[in-house]
Amino acid sequence: MSETGETDVDDESCKAFQQTLFGSDAASRVAVTNLYAFEFHAQAYAPSRDYDGRFGHFDFRKHFYGRIGDFDSKEEFECACWLDIQAQPGRTRSWVHNLVRREGSSFFLQEADGRFYYKGADRWAAVEDVRLIGGFWANLSEGPVAL
Repeated sequence: MSETGETDVDDESCKAFQQTLFGSDAASRVAVTNLYAFEFHAQAYAPSRDYDGRFGHFDFRKHFYGRIGDFDSKEEFECACWLDIQAQPGRTRSWVHNLVRREGSSFFLQEADGRFYYKGADRWAAVEDVRLIGGFWANLSEGPVAL
């Protein structure tokens, strides 16, 4: 309850969300299947700005789309380069630079109070709950998903 006597909706929804995912009987309510798979459509990947080379030049060979959206930081660019290099020997078929808040072309983790798009090592400590959700999701996938 708040000072005015009203129920704190945010706290209650967060508790319910956590109980659903991590409660003792979560396995009976939560599953990862390909029933609702994200589909990658060429027309849906529409970055507001393409990468312009400001953090360096790299020949992205394994990005799923022919174009790649701009990076927010040098760290994000370097991470994309690393992913592409790791994918080239066949470890990964392709990868996608996620477009934040772009309906139909964004991957996100649902939180009790919104959507989460991870960006940057400087935010690592502040997103422990989200890492738990990502790890839980990856474990339930039994292999095809890695976060």
